[in-house]
Amino acid sequence: MYCIFVIYRKNTIQMNFISFQKAFQERDVIPVNDILKQFPDFDTRRLVEWQNKQYLQKLINKYYTWPQKPISESRLFFTANRLCSNSYVSLWSALRWYGFIPEGVYQVFSVSSKQTHHFETVLGHFNYHHLKPDLLFGYGPQRLENRDFLMAEPEKALLDTFYLNPSLKDELDLEAMRLNLDLIAERCSVEKLIAYADAIANKRVSKLTSILLGQLPQ
Repeated sequence: MYCIFVIYRKNTIQMNFISFQKAFQERDVIPVNDILKQFPDFDTRRLVEWQNKQYLQKLINKYYTWPQKPISESRLFFTANRLCSNSYVSLWSALRWYGFIPEGVYQVFSVSSKQTHHFETVLGHFNYHHLKPDLLFGYGPQRLENRDFLMAEPEKALLDTFYLNPSLKDELDLEAMRLNLDLIAERCSVEKLIAYADAIANKRVSKLTSILLGQLPQ
């Protein structure tokens, strides 16, 4: 009887994982809340078992992912949006996305109305910088590799970077960023840069914006 019970229990757990895999195999990020919506009687201890067996990987508390999926830029940006609500990718990550800076960026930088915080995960480092709710504008959807994520517009990526980096103050600081001025001139709207800088209403940001506009090729 004991052996029969063990076999039955093993098969039950296996069936549970098969059902789980079918339900969530297309998802990059699996929140526990979504699991409980789909399977109200789900025993969350199964997640620990499946993590130990390397069926799943834990991202942060109550968020999981699949270990076999390759890490790509689209997956990282999509994950960044999902790990912190009311956020969008910006700052150095967006500047690199648009080709405005030459350096590789090995963390994902986002802005959010929530307090500044970061997550260290199996996929990489996710940094979130606080912006006042009335400054959360100038972003929209991007699509890559069948993933949709929110990204700052080119103009707002620059201005978010100016605003959230107080060490950026003058022309020398802009030169140190090694911005691709030709590409900025091609991809950015001068009118939108000015309008967004006015909306931010910060003297340092307005000064840096004026310097940048003066450097752009005609």
